[in-house]
Order: sequence, then structure tokens, then C-alpha cells
Amino acid sequence: MIFADPPYFLSNDGFSCQNGQMVSVNKGNWDKSKGMAADLEFYEEWLRLCYALLKPNGTIWVCGTFHNIYLIGYLMQTVGYHILNNITWEKPNPPPNLSCRFFTHSTETIL
Repeated sequence: MIFADPPYFLSNDGFSCQNGQMVSVNKGNWDKSKGMAADLEFYEEWLRLCYALLKPNGTIWVCGTFHNIYLIGYLMQTVGYHILNNITWEKPNPPPNLSCRFFTHSTETIL
């Protein structure tokens, strides 16, 4: 079994709220997007490496948010994985939506 929590590429000089304080969402250069094509190549490369390591009946679980999980799900199927479930991981205390332009992101997805 492989449990993967890949970079979501969300470090974009934005901000969030943590414990009542404004905090940067930047986690480091490893989490900065280099563009859709480069992100796609990165995800596909590690998915292929994992696929080669898994036994025939092995399992992979991959975490993501709406920012990256659809791309990862597409690539998983392209590489040869069979997606058996879509698990919703509820965040009981998500950061508030400070911009008030969209719903609060209170879940992550595991494929």
C-alpha cells in the first residue's frame, strides 16, 4: 500500500487564518506551481514510479483538494490505476473564508 500526499502547488503569496492570526499560505518553493504542464509532468512521473512499485493487487491512496485531485484522478487512470472509491475527508475546523468570494474549503479528497 502507498499513501501519497503530494504537493498541491498552492503557495501563491496568499493568506489564510490560523488560530485567529493571518498567516501566509506559502510552504516553500516545492509547493509553488511551475505551470499546468510542469505540474502535470510532476504528478505523472511519481504516479508511474508508484505504479511500477505496487504489487498486482496493491493499493494507492492519494490525497488532494479541488485544486489538484481532478488532474491526479485523470492521470491515475491514464497510467493504469483503477479508481475504486472517492473518499471525502471532512475538516471539522477549516480555516475561514476570508475573501467571502467562495465557499469555505472544508474537505479534502482521497482517491
